[in-house]
Amino acid sequence: MNHRSLLLFASLTPLVSLYAVVQSGRSDGSHFQLERIPAPATNDAAGQATFRVVGGTADRSAGSLTVLNDGFIPRGEDDPSRNFFFAQGSNGGLVLVDLGKSIEVASVASYSWHYSTRAAQRFALYGTNVEKPELPKWLEAPKGDWKLIEKVDTSKVPAGQHGVLIRGADEKSLGQFRHLLFEVKPNRSKGNFNETFFSEIDVIDANGPEVTRIEKPEPIVKKFPSKSGEFTYTLDATEASDLAEWAEEHLLPVMDEWYPKIIAMLPVPGVAPSTEITFTLRPAKNLPKNLSGVPAYASGAAVVFNADFMRRELGGEAVGAGIHEIVHVVQFAGRDENGRITRGKRLPTWVTEGAADYIRWFLFEPEKQGARITRRNFGRASHDSSYRITAHFFDWVVKNHDEDLMRHINLSIHEGYQEALWKEWTGKTLKELGVEWKEANRKALGL
Repeated sequence: MNHRSLLLFASLTPLVSLYAVVQSGRSDGSHFQLERIPAPATNDAAGQATFRVVGGTADRSAGSLTVLNDGFIPRGEDDPSRNFFFAQGSNGGLVLVDLGKSIEVASVASYSWHYSTRAAQRFALYGTNVEKPELPKWLEAPKGDWKLIEKVDTSKVPAGQHGVLIRGADEKSLGQFRHLLFEVKPNRSKGNFNETFFSEIDVIDANGPEVTRIEKPEPIVKKFPSKSGEFTYTLDATEASDLAEWAEEHLLPVMDEWYPKIIAMLPVPGVAPSTEITFTLRPAKNLPKNLSGVPAYASGAAVVFNADFMRRELGGEAVGAGIHEIVHVVQFAGRDENGRITRGKRLPTWVTEGAADYIRWFLFEPEKQGARITRRNFGRASHDSSYRITAHFFDWVVKNHDEDLMRHINLSIHEGYQEALWKEWTGKTLKELGVEWKEANRKALGL
């Protein structure tokens, strides 16, 4: 039989050579639920195999080769530690798979995941049944008993989750092999980074046990009553199951403690904030495009957390981001049937965001000093800079002019905001307050 492939894979259409059939699938999901391609296996022959780099250099940020056969998949679309990839600029490399014994290989599957150019796969797969084969030199064609099984290139396929299945033609196996060799080349994707993030490699033994595969998880949705019994919190961690336990133990108790506090802090006659809030953890890729870079956002009585941000900030800003968002839930409670909450001019964004950050940085976690004015940011600091800078301005106004500032601001969301209200609240215009605050900071910094 001629073992050399006749066709180069370059699309989602199954391609048939004299020796193998190659199929691929793509998804924007999170568990490799791919059309025409089975999900990664958890008990395949690769799980007992030894993987070794015999050409090229692994990237320092990559996971060890064991990520390729551990039966686990990455947590998100940019998870270097759970993918293996060659160093950028190394022009790929060789990965040798020692199956430990000669087996009849029914199929080989490779999986990759990235939001950009590192999703595409480009490699040639070789096999041999020799116990101690001659190892090829990198960038030279394998010689001796190595047989070319197939070539793969998914560079023309959009980014996301890629899966490639190489199986025998006419329902036959690929052959009897002891070793497999992946000759990995940089993919043809445009961009600065084109070394593929390989997530998993499966080798199915035609005579092995029944294959078990990673399944799409059942929805992870739980309801939690508040300690007072007045509120109900729903946690949806379906798309970030690894964060479910953390959220239940560390996030929700804080939300339950502070949500009633914030409601009491920002009362509006006739307006009752929702007694039910949903907290959802979602990968950045699955967030609206304009919100994919934010830590979290609130919509009505729902808060959506960027799971990628949360993982990075579990010991840092994760919980504080939740405090900021539940302030928004309270601020915008009581919308009418048209989604409106004010009878007058809409409050400027810098005011609502500054108020949320004031409660977060000066009341919830003041010890972190996350909203300071320093010599570095003083020059560009303005009372309407929004978020942390405005939070600092509000703290100064609260301490020097209006203890009820947060309540007044929240009332103006519903009753109509006018800049003239600052004179009513503090006895000074907003411009005068801004100048006075700036000067106070100048003196405090010794400038």
